[in-house]
Amino acid sequence: MIMEFPEPQDSWWRPNLKSKDFDVVGDAYDDTSYRRLEKEWEKDITPGPYLLWVKSLSESGWLHLRPLADFMFVGATPQRWKDIDPGKGPEQDKATTSGDEMQRRIDERRRRFRKTRVCVLDYSAIEVRPKPLETAEALTECLNDGVADNVDFRLFVVEDLSRENIEALGQKYEIDPDFFRAHIMDYAWYNVRDRWRNPPLLDIESRHQNWVQLRYVTARYFDNTENDNKRENVMFKDAAEEAASFNILRRLDDDLSNKSYWDKEGAIVGTTRSRATFWLQPSSPQRRTRVGILLLDPTLTKGFPLWRGRRTLWSTPKYGEAPPKGPPLQHDNLFEHFVFWAQQTHLFPNCRSEHVSKVHVPMQVLLHFIASEWLTMSDYIKARLSQLDWEIVKPQFFGRGKKGVNDMLEKLHMWRRLVPLYREMITETIRHIDQFSGRMQEPVQHCEDADEQHKHTHMLISHYKVDLVNVKSQLEEYQNRIDQITSVVTAVISIDNSRRGLQDNRNIGRLTWLATLFIPLSLVAGVLSMQDDVSSISGYTFKVYFGTAVPLSIVVAIVAVTLSLRSSTRDLQRLKKAVSSLLGPTAR
Repeated sequence: MIMEFPEPQDSWWRPNLKSKDFDVVGDAYDDTSYRRLEKEWEKDITPGPYLLWVKSLSESGWLHLRPLADFMFVGATPQRWKDIDPGKGPEQDKATTSGDEMQRRIDERRRRFRKTRVCVLDYSAIEVRPKPLETAEALTECLNDGVADNVDFRLFVVEDLSRENIEALGQKYEIDPDFFRAHIMDYAWYNVRDRWRNPPLLDIESRHQNWVQLRYVTARYFDNTENDNKRENVMFKDAAEEAASFNILRRLDDDLSNKSYWDKEGAIVGTTRSRATFWLQPSSPQRRTRVGILLLDPTLTKGFPLWRGRRTLWSTPKYGEAPPKGPPLQHDNLFEHFVFWAQQTHLFPNCRSEHVSKVHVPMQVLLHFIASEWLTMSDYIKARLSQLDWEIVKPQFFGRGKKGVNDMLEKLHMWRRLVPLYREMITETIRHIDQFSGRMQEPVQHCEDADEQHKHTHMLISHYKVDLVNVKSQLEEYQNRIDQITSVVTAVISIDNSRRGLQDNRNIGRLTWLATLFIPLSLVAGVLSMQDDVSSISGYTFKVYFGTAVPLSIVVAIVAVTLSLRSSTRDLQRLKKAVSSLLGPTAR
């Protein structure tokens, strides 16, 4: 018998993300159900050479590549299959699936197959030529055309991933499937039945791979001004649905810290765990142009970057100088910003362009963005913990009250879960930077300025490690601070509960006094009522009753008060010891 538990009422808890329906996504230990799903995914699909190769590897011992093959067959992560399966309609109306709904699902799956947003950056000695590609045919044509002789480095910047992109790039450059496999999913942890767990590489193995993955967290602010219902943030809900439209698996989370004194009612700050994966073609004397591929996460169109995003990469102009033209401020798309800044080769490093290592430029831009995101996230955690500090000290002033103190534990438990995860992510990023910077050839360590005859050191990618290490140390400090604040909040709740317990004890004491006062009254009344004819009770009887009961009640109350005093208790203990000593051992 399977027990059904009610869904908890929690603003963070989203039941549709539980991924418990293993009949739809497959079970790690049930090959029968997986083969059934595999047949549905592969129906009416003509796989390309690269997909067939990945599929054969997944059946020959490289089991961790199976999710990549499934991704290419489905058109997205298998978790999205229930939304694009052309054989089934909406969850609420499977029996009456209309032809329009089936066609919509077929078109949606085809769109995911062919989704392409790529920009090719060709680095030569004097310029960088961008070439945007919006279709799978344009990408294939670009790959077949070859590279001009004056191009030193070619970079493919890819937003999101699709089956056609993986097939074209993977087949052309014989790319390690682990490169694509590492980018398609992002999970904080795995259930024991999840078949998409990616076994980590040992350090000795990862040192030889020619790709690197950098993990980071983005935060976006979702206002609620246009919504009449202040308790439901429509913009945040739309952004979560937009994230579900990505082929890769990313999700938007509410950190539950959006109800402080300073926050607008209904506004939400959502966080997303993101990845950027960079592949670099091994160098070869027979190959003049080196190729790189950068996979970026799509940017949500809803909401705003927290605190309006990172600062510009330009140095502040001197007084009187015209500011250089940068990307539009109203757009915060990561893909567009990266393409723009990756063309500003004179910024990395600050010396003549012919001496710049072209391979380093996109990696330096990427690290600049990622380090900025981590610094922003660090400031955000600091802000939330500082707000909690103030609310603990003065809960009434900030409108929290006693109930608000209990609600603080919910926020703290969320950060207790997230901060260690963020530490793990940034530690992994730092380790990958160390490994990859050692594998990248650095042909020029210094460059000479023709005018000043001074030598300047290159901005190596390892220079960004300092900021990441600082963020890691800050996260460690925040984790200790969270533990301390949790102890304080728990102590405040315990003190409040103790005060309530004392008040309850006082109330019980008052009831006890009242019951004690009525004991002699009840006793005398019981004695006097032991007769058959109640009407025969005379006035003398009432006089005897009150004359006996009232003095007796007063005596009982005096005795009870006397016994409750500490001094009387000590006197009784002394008397007991004295009597015990007089009676001798027999009294014991």
